[in-house]
Amino acid sequence: MIKAYIDCNILLDWLLEREPFSSYSAKIVELTENKKIISLVSPLTLANSYYIITKEINKKIADEFIRDCLRIFSVIGITLKNVEEAVFNRYKDFEDDIHSSIAAENNVDYLVTRNKKDFKSEKFKVLDAEEFLKKILIE
Repeated sequence: MIKAYIDCNILLDWLLEREPFSSYSAKIVELTENKKIISLVSPLTLANSYYIITKEINKKIADEFIRDCLRIFSVIGITLKNVEEAVFNRYKDFEDDIHSSIAAENNVDYLVTRNKKDFKSEKFKVLDAEEFLKKILIE
């Protein structure tokens, strides 16, 4: 089964219905809910999303969002190794480097993000949501 690490912007596109990206994000959520793919998120992703949703909408919606994410996605931990790799193997952004380390450690096939240029890895492919759906729905 395909295993994907889902970045914060994909979750926010889904919840905040950001066009033209929301339909792709919603399809990823649907595939995850229907157990067609395994989608991983980290506590860092959830915390960042929560903060943005609280600021843009409100705390009640942010709380519901987290409950939905806990039900839908596999939440994986952040280790000291992930933080150390982000510090010592820094490409561009500390947070994105943590995400890359977590994704690699969990042997994902894809990291799905809208900020492809911020991620580099030989261990997984980095795709935006539209590319990811086209790729997996063809396979």
